[in-house]
Amino acid sequence: MTLRNRVATAAAVGVLLVVAAVSTVLYFSYAASVRARADAALVDAGQQVSTVAQKFKQAASNSGTVSPTTKPITVGSTQIYVIPGPIFGRQAGPFGPLDSRDVAVADQQRPAYFTDAMVGGRTYRVYTAAMPDGSGGLVLAGRPANADDGALRTAALLLSALTIAAGAVTYGLARLTAGRVLRPIARLTRGAEQIAKTTNLSARMGATGRDEVGRLGASFDTMLAALEDSVTAQRRLVADASHELRTPLTSLTTNLDLLEDGDGLGDPHAPALVRAAREQAGELNHLITDLLDLARYGEAVPHREVVRLDLLTADVVCRRQQRSPGVTVHTALEACLVHVDPAAVDRAIVNLIDNAIKWSPSGGNVHVDVGAGKVSVTDDGPGIAAEDVPHIFERFYRASAARGMPGAGLGLAIVGQVAQANGGTVDVRTGSAGSTFILAFPPLAAPPLPAALGLDPGATSTRVQPPIETEDATPAS
Repeated sequence: MTLRNRVATAAAVGVLLVVAAVSTVLYFSYAASVRARADAALVDAGQQVSTVAQKFKQAASNSGTVSPTTKPITVGSTQIYVIPGPIFGRQAGPFGPLDSRDVAVADQQRPAYFTDAMVGGRTYRVYTAAMPDGSGGLVLAGRPANADDGALRTAALLLSALTIAAGAVTYGLARLTAGRVLRPIARLTRGAEQIAKTTNLSARMGATGRDEVGRLGASFDTMLAALEDSVTAQRRLVADASHELRTPLTSLTTNLDLLEDGDGLGDPHAPALVRAAREQAGELNHLITDLLDLARYGEAVPHREVVRLDLLTADVVCRRQQRSPGVTVHTALEACLVHVDPAAVDRAIVNLIDNAIKWSPSGGNVHVDVGAGKVSVTDDGPGIAAEDVPHIFERFYRASAARGMPGAGLGLAIVGQVAQANGGTVDVRTGSAGSTFILAFPPLAAPPLPAALGLDPGATSTRVQPPIETEDATPAS
């Protein structure tokens, strides 16, 4: 069943239930009213007993044989019997034997009353009252209990027909209205089916309006745009990665071919070829690691926790102190807390420090400052060209000055991805005297800096002069 039919059916069923409930109430109210009017007619007939009695006496005197208990006066469907007094128990009556209650009513010791009596297989509604002239007689007014069944049956049929008609009309109107209301959803459905069929992610729903359907269409377009960007980025990553992976693989294969074609390990050039092959294998391994990190930090939901950014940075500096003999790393660490993925931020800081060391000259200085949720890394390099600054955080982007250096242009891309995934930012300030990269996260309440790392708790800076190698450094551009 289509959504249009479901909406129309639900509306029709709802109206049908409401109208049926109202019709039921109206029917029982009408039936009660009919019974009340019938009882009122019986009472009115009993109150007109004087006129009826006069007619009865005239009829009796004319014939001389009419018994007042067997010949009723008929008014419409009402039969009126006048029973002269005195009344005694077990006396025969038109609606059955009289009893002590009738005697009490005739003596005006009890009020008039209604009862149901069975006569000749038919049920009668009987009103019993005393003669108003005080003669001790009774007036019995009765009418068939089913006298109004026809009117009630007609009312029931009419209300049933109205209920069914209301449901049918509601279904038709609701179906027409649902068709108009659901038309935008039908367009969205057709658009989604077309996109699924053609896999054309550049198509858009084009929904307008501020209602739920309009917002749904806008959200769908936003999702399509994000999906298109994601697929495009994946294709570009695969293309770039295949290009970057091909270079070390080609060099590695060439070196192995030379070893195979010559005298093998007995060739005088074999050690150099093996060393070059190892270097290419290491470069290939580093590139694969960068690609995996880039994918992990870009797609997965980060596992965040509260960490001391100053301690995390100090740990990175301590790990790098054995990697470069010619660059001095200065640190100024202030205690601060951030809510980030510690492994991802650790990798980002490593890449920033390696990049600064790579571009600093021999004997140069690298300054690492931490405070207020920010990590600033400054080098003594030549700076970044203005045309390269907008692209340095893109995947596989390498400036012309970095073409001769090792690396694939993924280090700073990983930094940008980590910053975005953890709700932070990364920025660069550059000039002829060097560049400063600033990795910033929303800071939390900072605790006092303890005497960790062997530092004085009151100190705000320290200097570490580690030897740092450059073979794994990530280029700045």
